[in-house]
Amino acid sequence: MTTKNTSATKPGGVNRLLWLQGLIGTAALGLLVRELGWPLDEAQARLSEYLTLGLVVLALFAEGGLALRDSGQSKLKRYLILAALLILAGGRFGLERPLRDWLGEHVHPRTGALIALVVVQLSLIIPVGLRLLRFTRARFLQEAKPGTLFVVSFFVVILSGTLMLKTPNATTAGISWLDALFTSTSAVCVTGLIVVDTETAFTPQGQLAILTLIQIGGLGMMTLTYFMVLMVGQGITLRDRARLGELFSDENLGSMGQFVGKVVGITLLIELAGAVAIYHSWSAQPPRPDTLPWDAVFHSISAFCNAGFSTFSAGLADPATASNRPSQVVIMLLIVLGGLGFVVVNDLPRLTLYTISKPVRKLFPRSRRLAHWQLTHPVRLQTRLALKTTGVLLLAGALLFFFTERWDLSGERIWEAVFNSVTARTAGFNITDFGAYTFATVVLMCTLMFIGGSPGGTAGGIKTTTFAIALGELGRLIRGHDSLHIGNRRIARDVVERSTATVVLSVVLVVLAILLVSWANPDLDPVDITFECFSAFGTVGLSRGITAALDPFSKWIIIVTMFAGRVGLLTLVLTMVGTPRPRRYELPDARLPLN
Repeated sequence: MTTKNTSATKPGGVNRLLWLQGLIGTAALGLLVRELGWPLDEAQARLSEYLTLGLVVLALFAEGGLALRDSGQSKLKRYLILAALLILAGGRFGLERPLRDWLGEHVHPRTGALIALVVVQLSLIIPVGLRLLRFTRARFLQEAKPGTLFVVSFFVVILSGTLMLKTPNATTAGISWLDALFTSTSAVCVTGLIVVDTETAFTPQGQLAILTLIQIGGLGMMTLTYFMVLMVGQGITLRDRARLGELFSDENLGSMGQFVGKVVGITLLIELAGAVAIYHSWSAQPPRPDTLPWDAVFHSISAFCNAGFSTFSAGLADPATASNRPSQVVIMLLIVLGGLGFVVVNDLPRLTLYTISKPVRKLFPRSRRLAHWQLTHPVRLQTRLALKTTGVLLLAGALLFFFTERWDLSGERIWEAVFNSVTARTAGFNITDFGAYTFATVVLMCTLMFIGGSPGGTAGGIKTTTFAIALGELGRLIRGHDSLHIGNRRIARDVVERSTATVVLSVVLVVLAILLVSWANPDLDPVDITFECFSAFGTVGLSRGITAALDPFSKWIIIVTMFAGRVGLLTLVLTMVGTPRPRRYELPDARLPLN
């Protein structure tokens, strides 16, 4: 019996076609970057158009050849793929001119032509990108730790965003490399701290780049990569499922592939609904009439991703939006949903049914069907703990605002307190001047920002579950119990230890950041510096107006703090330390005085 050599069944022609397709995608990407990043005159635009059409012809040749030579497909399927490629080529040729003419009625003709070319070039880049996803099966990627991939993916996106923001078309007057890196980090880490005005310093292309970075940072590059892997039918391995389980803080590995699709689908659906609601709430008195649809989409994505970026120089404190309650309700809902985490949001319908059915179960306690439903559809402890902690923090934060600011009870003050309590959790939007609040309020805000949102979502900080476990551990020590119990469950010892380590490391990082920034900026108010560092670590983005005044060294400190707050400080430390080496022995116990 002879074994068929797979390498022999793939002649050099296939490899050459793959290389050709890769070169086509690279050339199309280069043209795309050139068109979006640099101004083009009429002759350069025409040359770009001819080059794009030439790439379309080559792409048809490469894709058709690969489809016919794919021995894994049936003959009928290969011909169907070839027919689809011919239709796609016709679409590429025929799409540009009608799309350009249609867009020319709504935007500048040059902009319409540019968008049409971009659409065609994307159709050339995407097939190459899908083939590159096969590298997720590479051995070195399969053996890498989930935390390492998570940290490295954010680092790569930040560097790519820095390059995008440095292109001439991204800004109105250009920005420094450090400011581009700061803005890219703030966007990818969904923070919202800015050193230049987003409305005036960036062009529409620059704002689009920032919004793209926010969306990637909110979902996570790993999530998007695995989503595309699933979309092209490659499937994900058990190791992939374990990575995603750690990323989303979910132990149900069996449904992880389906869950990734839900994450992306729910995100886009919520952001679309939020954009529509914001558009209608601003339509009566639009802040910028000419860009209302764009502003609505931008703020919806920024709110759900807890980014805090705004296309208005004054943020939501802009006179046209500061008193618009309907839009603020929508934005607060988006902030809370994004900060809860994808696992919790996915569990909300199940929790709602569970809560509604509770009275029915009391009326029919012996119903086997209800008992079976309760056992097969349990509400996760993570969901219950995140919701309870979030509710307590939101309510306590709003009430404490009245105490720290000595406010009288009024509808205006209640609204301000509620909004600030929501936005302080990791969102970064403001409807008032935070520089006017007292030191007591600054301490309250720093506490809320330090805790942050829930795990597995778009929030920063130490996370609500870590905070709840740390408080529970304190209560356990006071009561003298041997283990920590929360919600009829015993919390694993390693989870408690990781929570304690996270709190300690986070305090050390924030204190060190405050120390370094204060040393480098002795002329700035220490209260403002403290607020800035807590805001950076919690990836909140609120500021008392000193971000642009920071010296270069302090900007680097804030960049590192934002990055650590987004990827998780313990994850970052473990990634930097490398593979742990377990100790195979224990020493005798020692008792030390603590008081």
